[in-house]
Amino acid sequence: MYDTENMLNLFNDNKSYILHIPHSSTFIPNTIGFISNEAIQKEIELLTDHCTDTIFNLPNVTKLVTPFSRIFCDVERLPDNDEPMYKCGRGFYYTHADNGEELRVLDNTCKDFVYKNYYKKHHQKLEKLVKNKLNKYGKAVIIDCHSFSDAPFKTDLIQDTERPDFCIGTDNYHTPQYLIDLVVNGLKSFGYTVGINNPYAGTIVPLKYYGINDNVQSIMIEVNRKLYIDNGIVNTEKVNRLNEVLLMIM
Repeated sequence: MYDTENMLNLFNDNKSYILHIPHSSTFIPNTIGFISNEAIQKEIELLTDHCTDTIFNLPNVTKLVTPFSRIFCDVERLPDNDEPMYKCGRGFYYTHADNGEELRVLDNTCKDFVYKNYYKKHHQKLEKLVKNKLNKYGKAVIIDCHSFSDAPFKTDLIQDTERPDFCIGTDNYHTPQYLIDLVVNGLKSFGYTVGINNPYAGTIVPLKYYGINDNVQSIMIEVNRKLYIDNGIVNTEKVNRLNEVLLMIM
């Protein structure tokens, strides 16, 4: 059974936590360069982490929810040449859809604008939140909140069709074992299957602290959309249930 007492000891002070929710929005600030509204909507339906802002809505925990769609600017990607997906037109500034078709014309002026006013500002906010947590509580714990499709995307690095209910992403330096054990054991106690760094790996850490300060801790939690989306329609009851589960383990 899940060790509830140990859970409470480790998670009773959530003041150091930051819920990072980057992909829940469907808002496109402007459509400059996009091929068509139809192409935008198709990718939004495919890629949005629908309802993660509700599933991970934990009271009294600091949240950073990206207010624009990842189709417009994906704040989870690394800058161009450091990002593996950049080669297929899916860095922070998407130019191609998952199926390889052109999604947005590459306009460097527009791209620079998006980088400075959306991508960079988001990371500045995250870095500031982390700094404040370190100053006040001696550590910052980032929970990187996502959902994923039960069927692999064409651009996914792992194409295994046997996908777990939850995917936990970790970093060798910034994800302590207690945090992995706590989340994994908690989810398994509710009967969920859990993959570690499968089908997605890693978790977000501000570059300023990456590999330097292990008081900045981070873990990614991804929920399989099959758990709350039925035939393309969000099941509110299932969303609320997932929220209840996360409240109990976090």
